[in-house]
Amino acid sequence: MKESFHKCPYEHSLFVKIGDKGKLLIVCLYVDDLIFTGNDVVMFKEFKKSMMIEFEMSDLGMMHYFLGIEVVESANGIFVSQKKYVQDILDRFQMRDCNPVNTLTEFGLRLNKDHERKKVDNTLYKQIVSNLMYLIGTRPDIMYSVSLISRYMENPT
Repeated sequence: MKESFHKCPYEHSLFVKIGDKGKLLIVCLYVDDLIFTGNDVVMFKEFKKSMMIEFEMSDLGMMHYFLGIEVVESANGIFVSQKKYVQDILDRFQMRDCNPVNTLTEFGLRLNKDHERKKVDNTLYKQIVSNLMYLIGTRPDIMYSVSLISRYMENPT
C-alpha cells in the first residue's frame, strides 16, 4: 500500500504522512518555504528527492531560523526563541534602552477606558501590540499582559 499525505484539518499548511511501523513525515509549507520533520531518514530522502524533481529548490540543511523564530538543536533538545525578533521590535519602536522588569503587570491592576485622556496614535499602538502578539508563541509568559493591552487597540489613550 502506498502511503499518501493527509492535510491537517486544523492547520491548512500542515501535511502528515504515516508509513508502516509508525514511520512519520510531517511537512509544513509557508509561501515558498518548506520544512519537514519526522522519524525516518528514508522518508526524508524520498520526500526531498521528489520535491527537487518537481520544483526548482535548494536544500538549506537543518533549520536554524524560520518566520522570525530561531531554532537551536543540542543534546539537551530543540530550543526555539525570538531573540533577534525582539531586538528588531525594540529598535523599530525606539525602545532599545527601556528598563526591563520581572513582573510584566502590576498585581491587581485594572485598566479602564478613559475618554478624557489624550489620544495616542492608534496605528502605532496596533503595530506594537501585533508585534507582541507574534512573540506569544515562544514567550507565553507575556500572554496575559499582551491580552490586556490588546483590549484598547481601537482608542488608546
